[in-house]
Amino acid sequence: METILFASDLDQTLIYSHRALIDNEIGAQIRPLEWLNDRFISYMTQNALSMLKKISREVLFVPVTTRTKIQYQRINFLEYDILDRYAVTSNGGTIFYKGIEDKDWTNHVLKGMDNCMVARDLVHKFNEISHPSWVIKDSGKLADNLFYYCLIEREQIPLAELAAFKTWAGENNWELSVQGRKLYLVPKNVNKKAAILYIKEKEGMSCLVAAGDSLLDLDMLKAADLGIAPAHGELYALYLQGLLGLERIQFTHKSGIEAAEEILQVVAGSLSEEGVV
Repeated sequence: METILFASDLDQTLIYSHRALIDNEIGAQIRPLEWLNDRFISYMTQNALSMLKKISREVLFVPVTTRTKIQYQRINFLEYDILDRYAVTSNGGTIFYKGIEDKDWTNHVLKGMDNCMVARDLVHKFNEISHPSWVIKDSGKLADNLFYYCLIEREQIPLAELAAFKTWAGENNWELSVQGRKLYLVPKNVNKKAAILYIKEKEGMSCLVAAGDSLLDLDMLKAADLGIAPAHGELYALYLQGLLGLERIQFTHKSGIEAAEEILQVVAGSLSEEGVV
């Protein structure tokens, strides 16, 4: 029998904000997972929570997110009895095991950054094209001393300039990704795929199932035995353009918060075929 690791991105893959909660019928069964500034801000449906609880008892479930360490700690899986012994935060820069940071992995990541341009130099170059018309003032942050992100107005992005900058950043071993209203600049060695494969090897797992919606998830999905993505977000937009390299990824039929249920149904179905669930 195969031992299976299920690695999933969180925001816009498993959990969703109010902006994604459009259908009143779905709204009646949403449950809160994240509390910030005296209000709940992220949710899953009860159906999705029930499926994830069951899956987390049959396989090794690993949340893997671009969120910082502190941002991830706001997610309350424990309240719904969902097991997550491991968690990957900071886009793969940090691994937690039972709430304790894996220092061996942290040191490995920091050593790998020697091959990437220094963050301050990259941000200085980005500031040459950054403008208040599309980058929200004072929103730029260096997250966990690993990567940079800022808030943007997507409709105002100078596409040609940003495309040229993305190419330049890539030549200096940094990845650019736009997710919703956030723009990320991440060193190429700080990635979800590497962190998940490290856990897979450490735990001796034989099969990887992965889910995610953005370019920052793509390498992880390609490395998986089964890669699943929702019918929204960066990857879906590229899929609709017929871009090569996405053929092995299975996209959901539904979008928004309902996509999370479909993703978990696919995972549960694949595990049933293997005799795991």
